[in-house]
Amino acid sequence: MSFNEFKRWLLAQGVIFVRKGKGSHMIIELNGKKSVFPNHGKKEIPEGTRLKIKKDLGL
Repeated sequence: MSFNEFKRWLLAQGVIFVRKGKGSHMIIELNGKKSVFPNHGKKEIPEGTRLKIKKDLGL
C-alpha cells in the first residue's frame, strides 16, 4: 500500500489532517487522538508505520 492509498483510507475513516509538520510530515487527528503521517506519495508505506498510525488513532 502506498502512502497516497493509505491517506485516502484514513480520510474515509474520518481522520482530519490538522496541519503540516516538518518536511513531508503531517499531524493527523481522530476523536482527540493524534499521530504523525509521513507523506511520501507513491512510495510503499512500511507495515510497522501503518500499524503504529492505526494504533495511535485507535483504528
